[in-house]
Amino acid sequence: ALLAQAALPGQKHWVVASAAMASAPSPVQLISIDEAGKCHVQEEAAALIRQVPGTLAVIGIAGLYRTGKSFLLNRLLGMQDGFMVGPSVNPCTKGIWMWGEPVQLAPNYHCLLIDTEGLGSAQRTTSCDMQIFSLCILLSSYFVYNSMGSVDEQAIDDLHLVLNLAQHIHSKSEANGISDKTDLSRYFPSFLWVLRDFHLRLTNAEGKAITEKEYLEDALKPLPGQEEKNAVRSMIKDLFPERDCHTLVRPVADEADLRHIEQLPYEELRPQFRTQVESFVNKVFRSVQPKLVGSSPVSGPVFVNLVSEYCEAINASAVPTIQSAWTSAVNRQLRTCLNDAVQLYNERVNVRVMELLPMSEVQLRDIHLTAESEALRIFMEPGIDETDPRFVEYRTELSRRMEHIHMHVESENSDASRRQCIAVAEQLYEERIAAKINTHGSYTTFDQLSYDWDRLREEYLQMTAGPAQAEVLSTALLQRMTDSMQRVHDQLQKASQDMCNNLEQRHAEALKHSSSLEQAKLQWQAERQELEMQLETKTKESATASPTEDEQSGFRGPWRRTRALPPCLKEGKPPPPSGGRPAVRPSAAAAPTKRSQMHFSKNSTHTDPRRVEDESAMAENSVETGKAAPHNEPQAADEQSPDSGCMVA
Repeated sequence: ALLAQAALPGQKHWVVASAAMASAPSPVQLISIDEAGKCHVQEEAAALIRQVPGTLAVIGIAGLYRTGKSFLLNRLLGMQDGFMVGPSVNPCTKGIWMWGEPVQLAPNYHCLLIDTEGLGSAQRTTSCDMQIFSLCILLSSYFVYNSMGSVDEQAIDDLHLVLNLAQHIHSKSEANGISDKTDLSRYFPSFLWVLRDFHLRLTNAEGKAITEKEYLEDALKPLPGQEEKNAVRSMIKDLFPERDCHTLVRPVADEADLRHIEQLPYEELRPQFRTQVESFVNKVFRSVQPKLVGSSPVSGPVFVNLVSEYCEAINASAVPTIQSAWTSAVNRQLRTCLNDAVQLYNERVNVRVMELLPMSEVQLRDIHLTAESEALRIFMEPGIDETDPRFVEYRTELSRRMEHIHMHVESENSDASRRQCIAVAEQLYEERIAAKINTHGSYTTFDQLSYDWDRLREEYLQMTAGPAQAEVLSTALLQRMTDSMQRVHDQLQKASQDMCNNLEQRHAEALKHSSSLEQAKLQWQAERQELEMQLETKTKESATASPTEDEQSGFRGPWRRTRALPPCLKEGKPPPPSGGRPAVRPSAAAAPTKRSQMHFSKNSTHTDPRRVEDESAMAENSVETGKAAPHNEPQAADEQSPDSGCMVA
């Protein structure tokens, strides 16, 4: 209920964040101060602050010990028992502490709550009090000074540490000149003076009601005869131009309850006190601003570096110089961010990509752009002003280092791609092309070779990657393709030449055989003409000579005189039927003679030489058969009947 009432319209995120954190976090020491007065930054707190994203605001509280500083911080957290609150005279807080988790005020905007060891303790020297007071002011963007009672002479005297701030804190190094109060005020936080157990009425000298801020301004006016206290008043006004005041009545009426106020439920406190506390919470969160050094906002990592620079200056007995500390803190943070960004980029691009080489140029460029974006995000995470010359310098150095790594990876990718592409090209060529080319007759056309090269190209593109892919394809494989085409051309040309030679040989043999046939034909035709002439001569002799003369001439050939042909045969008509005159049975020599007449007809235009040989043999056989035929002697010419037979071979 308190958080809901205390939250301003713009503080919704803070309410949610603090309510969620209330169950887990606890106070963490930020700076410890040993007995020798040396300040030490605690790593646990530093690690928590480094993780805070975005802009950082810091609310610090200081004041005399045992005045309830921790209680006020607990109310800012909406808690009753966050920071330690105790009843003894010993301070509960040693050194400087912070709440264990920053409070989120808005997206990318968080607030640190810092509690300091009480001032004026017998366990600490004035020098130690000065260190604590100075560090709280240097680290805060909103400084709360807590005191008891009103702003009287004692309260002013208790703030004597302010007089030494100009001596213990410089805005610039001595080389740039001694800092004045006006210069320091540019780096000092807003100032809120909280007056506890305040019982006065807020009226002026005329009795008119005034505000708490007006009451503070009246109390800081110089008084005659109080030069030392007036110096404190003047220093407060000069160092804290933005200042305000808030009053709180006594929380309980019973003194015993006051000693154990941390054990009392918040609802049992005086209603007026609770109302004033809620007003205090509203005022603080309404007025708090991001921590700035000059005009530059401070992020979590830079804040840690700033704390370290201040502590180192105090430990060296030097005066903390805000500007020098800020410069050193920024440079340290930029170096850290640069190293972190380069390490991330190197891990993303160099280490991981090396395991995946080779890869395409597009894929490598995408990995480079992604890694570059992540590296820039880490580098810019502290929120340092981008117009700061130091930021520009380190940003340029980051780009140079990333480009160097990128170029190295590109070179390695190119070499790996070349090795892979050459190996795959050789393997595919030997398996797909060379094996067939070396086998005679595997390729009978160029289309077959072209088809194999298309398949090889597809497999090559699937099995390879990287920038050398196209280069190897257009050089090594293109040369292999040209050579293979030439070899196949030579093989096909040789096969064609062999075929032509074979055809020419066969053609020559055919021509030779045809010439032999022509000669045989001419020889046969000559023999035929000679035989026909002999036949014609014998026929004429046979027609004019008598049988007695024939027999006397000793002619024993297949031709002999027979009876005159019947008129039917002379006219080409068939012989008369068997009912007429009896047919004369030809002799045994008649059949071959008739065949000879048929084959040696003058009208014949084609005769197979082999048939000539067969016919010659048959003719000789007929002659021999005619000589040995056991039939009667031929009758006399005057005894032959005109229709009794015909001349047959």
